[in-house]
Amino acid sequence: MKAPMANQNRDTQNILLPNISHERINLHHLFIFYAVAHTGSFSKAAAMLNLTQPAVSIQINELENSLGTVLLHRKQRKLQITDIGQVVLKYAKQIFTLSDELISTLDEIKGLKSGNLILGGSTTPGEYVLPVLVGEFRNMHPGITTEITVGNTVDIIEQISEYKIDLAMVGDWTNDSNADLEFVTYVTDEIILVASPQVASLLGPKTTLTNVNSEGLIIREQGSATRSIAEECFAKLGIEPKINMTVGSNQAVKQATMAGGGIGVISKLGVSAEVKAGLINVLNIEDWSCHRPLFLVSHKNRPLSPAQKSFVDFLETRRHM
Repeated sequence: MKAPMANQNRDTQNILLPNISHERINLHHLFIFYAVAHTGSFSKAAAMLNLTQPAVSIQINELENSLGTVLLHRKQRKLQITDIGQVVLKYAKQIFTLSDELISTLDEIKGLKSGNLILGGSTTPGEYVLPVLVGEFRNMHPGITTEITVGNTVDIIEQISEYKIDLAMVGDWTNDSNADLEFVTYVTDEIILVASPQVASLLGPKTTLTNVNSEGLIIREQGSATRSIAEECFAKLGIEPKINMTVGSNQAVKQATMAGGGIGVISKLGVSAEVKAGLINVLNIEDWSCHRPLFLVSHKNRPLSPAQKSFVDFLETRRHM
């Protein structure tokens, strides 16, 4: 979700909620509450909106009076959003997100000459797939600014569920994922086991998974799709992974592996440069075959903006990259 922008034109007129009640919500007051909740401070919100702090306080009070409830507790310069305030904030986010979408859509209709695309990727696609695709896409549409957020799969699913990002690419999908999200297989990735040249020479040109596991594994943190899929592959072969080290990024896996700290568990997409340079060896292991799809994630019931649709269409042309 984008931070509220003070210079965006908001409709400050009262609106009637049809078929619900005859109560009216003042969008200007609601936007000020949104800004206060976002910044966590009356003074910061006032500065952002070019208002005085008393003016902000008065309009928050008017919103609370009109809704007949308390939205914020004021305690020694610290604000706490009430339970009902959290509900109001949730709807405010959706309202102003839709407002931003309207403004972006109107701009993008002018031939995709402007617009904004916020993408998220779990670590492997976020580091090794999306940057390449976005670079090519922006050569075609240089007026569209693009932001890529990278995190583990759990973090990215949470962010797209909260409308903080438009589209995502992740390496795992479970039935526990948000029911409002659509997961479409994009490409297939391979998880491999790698070692430093010194460790690889000790293991020999072809080895067993038992021998490799005895060296100890360097693996990603809980919440990483690479880790969860690798653990499933070990389980299918009846082997309990012996974990030497848990790290928070693919780069850390590679660095620890090159230092001889153990056997790296990583996507094949992430080590091509190091393998080519002779810094890491891919191990040839009997019975090891571990593949997983990378999913493109979007909202089921949220129409794609022109920029988002154009990017999805572009991805289709590069599916077999």
